[in-house]
Amino acid sequence: MEEITPNTDVKKEQESADDNNFIAALLKETERELDQASKRPSFPMPGQGAKSDVLFNAIGVFAKKGINDTTVQDLLEAANISRRTFYKYFKNKVDVLESIYQLAAELLTTRFKEERANANSLVEFVMSCVDLYFDYHASLGPLVRMMTEEARRTGSPLARHREALIKQVVGLFDDKYFEVNGRHLDPLVHYSLIWSMESTSINLLTSTDCKQEDVDRYKSVMRAIAARVVAAGDSDLPELPSM
Repeated sequence: MEEITPNTDVKKEQESADDNNFIAALLKETERELDQASKRPSFPMPGQGAKSDVLFNAIGVFAKKGINDTTVQDLLEAANISRRTFYKYFKNKVDVLESIYQLAAELLTTRFKEERANANSLVEFVMSCVDLYFDYHASLGPLVRMMTEEARRTGSPLARHREALIKQVVGLFDDKYFEVNGRHLDPLVHYSLIWSMESTSINLLTSTDCKQEDVDRYKSVMRAIAARVVAAGDSDLPELPSM
């Protein structure tokens, strides 16, 4: 019998849909049937245990109340667990937030790695990363804005996690650039690109209603800029958007 190979594009689209459904569920706290998302290791799902219940429900609490106004009691009530159980897994509310940030970062870098493996060109890889970055940030909305702004604050407990995330993404970008061009750029080139993406994303979240047309506009501009940074002179570069 002839073996049927799944269509790679269809598989990638399904994985992307699974991730977006997972994120939407975390924020809305209504979607519980996440069979595909639950297959991804290390990500909290309701019913997997007290620690996962805290992380899953804390996302909605932090998004609604913010870091300063959220209390441990809020997290206990949202997860429906005792204080004793909470402190078995977490030191305080900031410890919970750090765990959420690390999980979100792991999800994003996992998808970046998939794109690096599948992209046929440097331009394709960078533009795919831009799309993923803005889609994830737009999906998470207030939560990612809050965590990103907190992580950029000097002295924040999230700062070191942000630095680790950016360093990892810089490594992915540089590895792909070396694979294509046989040389390494000054890391500051990649850092500047990622800082630009981060700041542009915050502007999207704070200055617009994050409607699809807003997200598409920001992505279009950032895709064109990012492609030019890593592949100047490439004839396949997208045009810079005009009004």
